[in-house]
Amino acid sequence: MNGVSRPTLALGVSAVVLSLVTLLGLPTPLQAVAAIAILVLLPGHALSRLTQVSDVALRALLVLALGLAVLTAVSMAMFYLAVWSWQACVITMGVITVLACLARARQEAS
Repeated sequence: MNGVSRPTLALGVSAVVLSLVTLLGLPTPLQAVAAIAILVLLPGHALSRLTQVSDVALRALLVLALGLAVLTAVSMAMFYLAVWSWQACVITMGVITVLACLARARQEAS
């Protein structure tokens, strides 16, 4: 992992850990925080890192917009395919985050 930055690696590992912790169950307040992170913030952050946006305010807005857009697309696809479950949604968003981190690692290696 010579070419992968620490933030990219930390983001990918966080997605895996938070997905597992959310599925295993936590006290309600902690589970809500973990769910928001894995369903919106981590995928949005991972995807926004693939862009060339450098402005901090715009990047923060992009994190929320991308996270909510991907969550909406995933939830709607699962709903229409009649396979929706919150567990599947958490796993899917975790996988999307890890895939975006792999794409970022590939960018960094180039």
